[in-house]
Amino acid sequence: MHSNSRRPALGLLFTLVLWAFAALPLLAQNSYYFPKTKNFDPKIPTPEQFLGYGIGERQTRYDRVVAYLQELDRVSDKVRIETIGYTYEHRPQVIVTITSPENHGQLEQIRQEHLQLTDPAKAAPALTNMPVLVHLAYNVHGNESSSTEVSLLTAYYLAANQDPETQRYLKESVVFIEPAQNPDGRDRHTNWVSMHQGNPAVSDPADREHNEVWPGGRGNHYWFDLNRDWLPLAHVESRNRMEFYHKWLPNVFIDFHEMGTNSTYYFEPSKPYSSENRLIPRSTYDGLNVLMARYHAEALDELGSLYFTKEQYDNIYPGYGSTYPDFQGGVGITFEQASSRGNKQEHSLGVLTFAFTIRNHLTTGLATVKAAVENRETLLRHQREFYESALADGRRNGVRAYIYGENYDATRLRKFTELLLAHRIEVYELEKSQRINGQQFEKGKAYVVPTEQPQYRLVESIFAKTKEFDDSVFYDASTWTLALAYNLPHAGLKAKGALGKRITELAPLTPNVPAQSHYAYLLDWADYNAAGALYLLQDKGVITQTIFKPFTASTSSGPKAYQPGTITIPVASQQISSDSLYKVITEVAQLKQISFESVKTGLSLNGIDLGSNNIQTLRKPEALLLTGQGITSYEAGEVWFLLDEQLHMPISKVDLASFPRLSLRRYNTIVLVSGMYNSLDKASVEKLKRWVTDGGTLITFKSAAEWAIKQGLAQGKAIPAQDTASNAARIDFADARPTEGAKSVGGSIYEVDLDTSHPLGFGFTNRKLPVYRNSTTILAPAKNPYSTVAQYTNEPWLSGYVSKANLNKIKNSAALLVSDQGQGRVILFSDNPNFRGTWYGTNRLFFNALFFGSVIKTPGTAVATEH
Repeated sequence: MHSNSRRPALGLLFTLVLWAFAALPLLAQNSYYFPKTKNFDPKIPTPEQFLGYGIGERQTRYDRVVAYLQELDRVSDKVRIETIGYTYEHRPQVIVTITSPENHGQLEQIRQEHLQLTDPAKAAPALTNMPVLVHLAYNVHGNESSSTEVSLLTAYYLAANQDPETQRYLKESVVFIEPAQNPDGRDRHTNWVSMHQGNPAVSDPADREHNEVWPGGRGNHYWFDLNRDWLPLAHVESRNRMEFYHKWLPNVFIDFHEMGTNSTYYFEPSKPYSSENRLIPRSTYDGLNVLMARYHAEALDELGSLYFTKEQYDNIYPGYGSTYPDFQGGVGITFEQASSRGNKQEHSLGVLTFAFTIRNHLTTGLATVKAAVENRETLLRHQREFYESALADGRRNGVRAYIYGENYDATRLRKFTELLLAHRIEVYELEKSQRINGQQFEKGKAYVVPTEQPQYRLVESIFAKTKEFDDSVFYDASTWTLALAYNLPHAGLKAKGALGKRITELAPLTPNVPAQSHYAYLLDWADYNAAGALYLLQDKGVITQTIFKPFTASTSSGPKAYQPGTITIPVASQQISSDSLYKVITEVAQLKQISFESVKTGLSLNGIDLGSNNIQTLRKPEALLLTGQGITSYEAGEVWFLLDEQLHMPISKVDLASFPRLSLRRYNTIVLVSGMYNSLDKASVEKLKRWVTDGGTLITFKSAAEWAIKQGLAQGKAIPAQDTASNAARIDFADARPTEGAKSVGGSIYEVDLDTSHPLGFGFTNRKLPVYRNSTTILAPAKNPYSTVAQYTNEPWLSGYVSKANLNKIKNSAALLVSDQGQGRVILFSDNPNFRGTWYGTNRLFFNALFFGSVIKTPGTAVATEH
């Protein structure tokens, strides 16, 4: 966290400015926000005239934000509003385009010429009259609310200001205003503040207004951080925005944020080299970032507002809103304003008002438009050169192409390919089957991505593994190799060879709907969509089973080998007729885009038969997720999102404080993500123990796994994160942050060995599995030799930063354990298998825990020997 300098004179000035604004009447707002501008068009309503209160006096609901922007569209020929999609809570995502009336008349031509500029395969258009594109994106974190208010003032200023300077801006630029990147989270925060706003406003930091209840308004509907979702595109808001972004490819993108109340103001450049991505040309950082910073500094200097640069925040991860534009030839910039988290709050320099935070963001936003116009040709030329240099860098790369494929899971392969296409990455069909580094890539089940392409830098980010860094302290993740996240076999090619047809969109899957059977149906568990299909079957009352041993069946499509995890659906055992069952099978196959097979006999060609004791009946998961204060909201949201989005399976979200009064009878599965569970008293822990012993499945992540072991809910041992040494060497205070930061595991990727014969490993076709780790929870392998389902290898490090000490602890430790307790079991993940809704490789482990947990009986335990 940045340390504020205490300067008495500036502090007094700051306090006087805030006090002066508090005394301003409603009609004086323009003189506060726009002190130098007098020539406003009276036909354009101010935000306060439309809303009925002054900007900064209260939080504005999102529907009123949209309504005002629609009014500007109605009354001004400079403003157009469009809806690019809808959030999960069905709020419209809107973009306002502001430019001169003449530019509005030829927007499509402007767009096409700009796309031509970014395409190295086409001749560059003349830059003389080409407008620069500026995208101002507000409020990606819902409780960083000042910037949405800024969007109203900015739109008003550009639409109503009649000064020659502003007319020039509108002629030479197209400005996109995105009032809230996270409308759902914003309204959650807005409602909270509005509920608790006092009159007069309360500045006490302890007041309820400034302290939202869990999970707060930062995340979207599923409590995700959308500022991490630009690369994985897990959420609908991000996918809608990405489509618009690539429609225009703006030259400047500003991502407006807030930070701690006792900070000042931050803008880029970020920390040189250590906080920058090596794939981005130095001209972005040393040129454009520094150039833009001069305008931002000048604007804030004029206000007397304090600020800092080159500290704390980074530009490494392509999934940030301020970093992704750098990968598209633009300049992405983060603005961070100290937050009042309400209408006013005491801080180290006095009292910070909502209006003051709004004014700072407003000032730097307008300075951005000025900077973009005054350096229009520089920005346009940079974008052209960026894509040309991408081709050159791709040619110089020792890897000429990446090949990836999946022979058993068409769904996971499809999802990854759709992601690449959403980023406008060139993807080609594999011309012919080939074997590379011991991996077989089949034509029709594999693709090739050349590195010599305009999106080279994103390609390298998605496929390449990174172990070298300029710094050992990271604001967030240190790696984001999505090919590993999807657990897809892939390899780099020294020569790209002959390419097949370029893929621009994927044809619909054609699932196999089998002939009707009066004996049984089979569902291969290797396909990612099998879990969603299984839940849908169970939800419709279909009895389902899973196999523990492989077999070969004579199916309606011919002989087919099946591995452990395969779902069997016996016809005669159902409570519905065979005709009704067949109708359900057909519906599920079409809905989940997954193939079934039918068999006429239980006698297998090889392996076990369909009446074997190695086949177990499954129970439908009835799951509970503990939430609330102390629980990691991101991880809780990831569980909720995953079950909603992929399985369409409901999960009961119950506050931790309600657990002592909660009956557990209806649940057979409970999920504990990372968090603090010490608020559960002894009686609650005993209740949870009894529930597990009676047959429940408790699934724990990271620190929750450590807590379960400590409470005696599970057998195991957690390895301490820090070594204790009595003779620790002295370290200078100034070196504390880099020294301590290097000890954390901030986000890196490792390899584990997975027991694919275990129910938790069902459906995996390779024992080697990449996992993501961002904590220091390290578990020792179980004493029972059958209970360590996944174990880190002796050389596990695949990508990202890790200290030598942490790596030595991670080696050969347990990634996934099962601890049998009476009739039940506790499943312990040392990591988070559902990280950011992106890890399709490991979230299947979580699916297995949900569906197969009830049939796990570990050999060597008392329960197992009784059967």
